[in-house]
Amino acid sequence: MWLAILVMAIFLALVGVGAGLTYYVTSQNNTVESVNPQSYLLSSYISLSFTDQVGGEHDGWLLLGLRGAPVIILCHGYDSNRSELLSLGSILRDNHYNVYIFNFQGPKTKENRSNLGPRQASDLMSAIDTVTKQPDVNPNRVGLFGTSMGGYAALVAAEQSPKVKALVVDTTYSTPEQMFDSQIERLLGGSSGLFHVLTDAEFHLASMGSDKYDLPANLPKLANMPKLFISGRDDAALSAMTESLFNQAPQPKQLRLMNHSGSGLTSEAEKKEYENQILNFFLQSLSLRAD
Repeated sequence: MWLAILVMAIFLALVGVGAGLTYYVTSQNNTVESVNPQSYLLSSYISLSFTDQVGGEHDGWLLLGLRGAPVIILCHGYDSNRSELLSLGSILRDNHYNVYIFNFQGPKTKENRSNLGPRQASDLMSAIDTVTKQPDVNPNRVGLFGTSMGGYAALVAAEQSPKVKALVVDTTYSTPEQMFDSQIERLLGGSSGLFHVLTDAEFHLASMGSDKYDLPANLPKLANMPKLFISGRDDAALSAMTESLFNQAPQPKQLRLMNHSGSGLTSEAEKKEYENQILNFFLQSLSLRAD
């Protein structure tokens, strides 16, 4: 009896720790915006928010380029926010694209916890609908960029929206469970079979009712769309998943192997190379011409 009580106590303790880790992973949200458009001396921009499917409001900046040019929507990654993409956005805008950068979470959103992709994909579809109604934007030509969680959202949106004509994803994944497991391993400093079982079950319960997307099965829908996959070797797990997605994706496609993903760039030289890779891809794949 005492052995059974001890085993039950240990199990309940592990469940509690697992629940704490699950809450931590799904509630991470970096709200500190270190820069804004004024930091880059950008005067041609407007604040543009949109409403998601559950009535939450998302803040965004629309950087205005050439009138009638396509819009490139930049999706920030896990535990990040829109300010971290302003440097890339300013470069794309300087090359005459309209650029939209928004937050997945904020003070006016109604969902405080993330399901690591499906909800963000839905938010991105709402963002596409809002920004393509702006008078300065080509309504039929959209480019998407996303990193980690934003990359997952960009892939799903590209599979669903005929407006998307070019796509860049950086060090992303196929399923929310893969992202969740990679974060748990990062927190634990390695793999743990027991914790994977417990935390995966708790994550499944926490994300019940979320939209479900079979991202790999729908990759054939991206045929004829130019795609750039960036694989940052500083995150081995997500890097392997990104390269697997690249292998499954139809042509045309490109793969860039880099020492660091966009969120882990360590020098100005690396940052410049990274941003130039993305700029050159869009210049080649997303014409500025009006329809």
